[in-house]
Amino acid sequence: MKTSKNNIRKKIGKNLLALSMCSILAVSLVGCGNNKSGSSNEQEPTGPSLVNELKSEKLIGLQAAMLKFTTVEKAGSVASVSLGEKEIPVKSDDSKDDKQKDQTEKKYIYTLDVISKKGISQVLTIDAQTGDILGKTENGPASAEAKANLLDFVPVMDVDKAASAAAKASSKKYSQVLSYRLFAKNGKNVFSFKLYDGDVKNTETVMVDANSGKKLTKADLEPIKTNSKDKVGENNLPSSEPATSTPTQEVQE
Repeated sequence: MKTSKNNIRKKIGKNLLALSMCSILAVSLVGCGNNKSGSSNEQEPTGPSLVNELKSEKLIGLQAAMLKFTTVEKAGSVASVSLGEKEIPVKSDDSKDDKQKDQTEKKYIYTLDVISKKGISQVLTIDAQTGDILGKTENGPASAEAKANLLDFVPVMDVDKAASAAAKASSKKYSQVLSYRLFAKNGKNVFSFKLYDGDVKNTETVMVDANSGKKLTKADLEPIKTNSKDKVGENNLPSSEPATSTPTQEVQE
């Protein structure tokens, strides 16, 4: 009888361990089955999961990517950082023919929208595996809007935690990360995750607060409207000069 009880305890322990592992790996369905069905015969997703790639240290982290920019420019500010898989030209030497020169390969790429210490708007592309800077484009003096929407990295949560929050908020129950973007908008740091469930043709974009993990909508990122009574001089405008309203800024994901 004692042996039977011990066996039961061991089985319960194994089941609890398997359940906890599936909870930890919530952003990846591999090994845990499909969230949409309990059937074990369904195919596992074969697409990439960025969070898993980051956890396995195959890709450099967010901070390391930004360090590349600050090291090159000696200073500067970051407006947004995105990570996703892109087609880039294959490096080749001059001896290869034209067909080989035109070849491309898929790589994980960090794209940084930044402002240099001289106030110049730049876009940097960084190889997420090697950390090499692949390109830098200068777009002239940064606009006032760009300067007003810069990331504050003090309250930014871990990418995997933010991804878990996005997966929980997914209306389609998608739980793998295809790509993500971290950006600032009207005083908020925001993670925007493109989620999917193994089929890259079917995706869902979920935004979460980069500090709390709370799900956000486009309306949450609009400028805070002040009470008309609080606007200085609005009631004293001449009738020939009606008050003009501030246009609503569109959210760029």
